[in-house]
Amino acid sequence: MKKASNVLVLVIGIIILLASYIFDRRVYLLFKDARLSFLDAFLSTITNFGVVFVVMLAIPSIILYKKNKSAVYLLWLAFLASAALAFITKSILLRQRPAETLAYPFTSIINYSFPSMHAMAVFALLPAIVEYLPRQRAFLLSFGLLAVFSRVYFGFHFLSDVVFGAMFGYFIGYFLLEMHKKKKLWK
Repeated sequence: MKKASNVLVLVIGIIILLASYIFDRRVYLLFKDARLSFLDAFLSTITNFGVVFVVMLAIPSIILYKKNKSAVYLLWLAFLASAALAFITKSILLRQRPAETLAYPFTSIINYSFPSMHAMAVFALLPAIVEYLPRQRAFLLSFGLLAVFSRVYFGFHFLSDVVFGAMFGYFIGYFLLEMHKKKKLWK
């Protein structure tokens, strides 16, 4: 039964990804022409990768450190694996961003759009956050969704970039959480 539900989730995910790809340009134009100054100020803070790193990884790591160090290791592994896989995927696909953005000084690979590294990192952390931080999960999920939304809102990513990043990131996090529960990552 679990295998059938996994296949169903995969099929639904593929359909959502294809639908998001179809609407990429329309969603980009919608947000490009309909910006709100109060949202700009709020989301400009949330979209910063350093803020995402602190809120989604550093603070949960501090909260968990004394009671469950292996959960902290899991969070860091999910974060690093998702960032590495996003970097590799970007360097292979080289999809241009929907709008001109600032160039990063040390590497131009992260200047590419697909997949969203923000979405992959945030969603790779969510399975462990839901499992080990149930009291903080609503806040962290909301923050993560806003961070991912901000990437489309500001034109840094197409909708399909964040949808794929979120799905792939969640898969990474879920897979690592399951391996962790089976004690196959470390002892």
